[in-house]
Amino acid sequence: YNRYDYIPLGVGVVISPWNFAFAIMAGTTVAAMVTGNTVLLKPASTTPVVAYKFIEVLEEAGMPAGVVNYIPGPGGEVGDYLVDHPKTRFISFTGSRAVGLRIAERSAKVNEGQIWIKRLIAEMGGKDTMVVDKEADLELAAQTIVKSAFGFSGQKCSAASRAVIVEDVYDTVLERVIELTKELTIGNPVEQSNFMGPVIDAAAFKKITD
Repeated sequence: YNRYDYIPLGVGVVISPWNFAFAIMAGTTVAAMVTGNTVLLKPASTTPVVAYKFIEVLEEAGMPAGVVNYIPGPGGEVGDYLVDHPKTRFISFTGSRAVGLRIAERSAKVNEGQIWIKRLIAEMGGKDTMVVDKEADLELAAQTIVKSAFGFSGQKCSAASRAVIVEDVYDTVLERVIELTKELTIGNPVEQSNFMGPVIDAAAFKKITD
């Protein structure tokens, strides 16, 4: 007779990204809360207000004080402190590969006063691939590559960053992707005619141009 029980772990740290400022932040926070844990929510430093308003909604809905705690601040200071603290039990992180690897390394260390091995859930950026075979609808393939690569200015983990195209149709798809990309309009995203707006901040701009 085998039995496996899931139990609450304790105090969890949720470090959420800015690009899905509500969906991922709310989903990862509530998932930890409804399974019996308390949460230290550290939203991305570029989008703290969305998380603050979310906390207000939870409180209005009757969430007891201290169940979800709003801890804004820079990742290098606040994030490291929460990850390293001996009383935090698990970390749920969504963000860049570089920061995720940093958290993985820090959370693996057993700090003074810590009596467990911390759990880590890390959803990090990758290299999303579009695969196009010669039987594909080539116009649709080209449109999809462009929309996936440049939608939201490419600032999401699901943005296509490489295309694998069968040689027979490679040139056809490539030429159409170039044509469609040149048609994209860049400007204030409040104007619906603009396909792309700016990236989130100067650091993102530097990363892209590098």
